[in-house]
Amino acid sequence: MSKLTPEEVQRRRELTEKLQKGTLTPEEAQELIEILEKEKKIAEEERDFAALVAIFLLLALIAMYLNKKQ
Repeated sequence: MSKLTPEEVQRRRELTEKLQKGTLTPEEAQELIEILEKEKKIAEEERDFAALVAIFLLLALIAMYLNKKQ
């Protein structure tokens, strides 16, 4: 699998900042999840376990955020 595009990297940063600020919408959360899932596949292929841990933690934070918003 190819790396994230520069646009995907920038969008991930923007959405992560919104998550930290508590302003992420459910639609944006889904977009961030999709980017992270792609990044997770890349990390798995590269056997980058540190990246995998970070991605799993971020996915968990998104899940907690969405549960809190409901």
